[in-house]
Amino acid sequence: MEEGYELDLTYVTERIIAVSFPRGCTEEIYSHNLKDVTRMLKSKHADNYLIINLSEKRHDLTKMNPKTLDTGWPDMHAPPLDKICTICKAMESWLNADPLHVAVIHCRVSVSFIGHAPFM
Repeated sequence: MEEGYELDLTYVTERIIAVSFPRGCTEEIYSHNLKDVTRMLKSKHADNYLIINLSEKRHDLTKMNPKTLDTGWPDMHAPPLDKICTICKAMESWLNADPLHVAVIHCRVSVSFIGHAPFM
């Protein structure tokens, strides 16, 4: 992504993308940047992407991206181990269903572990 955006978009692998937005990012900037991310995903990956939302449920995210898995992960809290396993299994199933599928891990707040295990 270009400079001037308040987000972190990283291709962790060719098929796993991490997107996070800093905590101080206003809703207006978040919404604008989310639209840009959605356009980029659609242009590069068509309908072959699934967004896995590691934030609390966001209706704006689901509205822009119908293929969104809302995990109900409370911000700044660790989820139960069974929830992490469920998320990993859903991502694995999505990626194994088609070689063109990509998984997009979304987080509204800045989280330092997003590019590290257990999602790799």
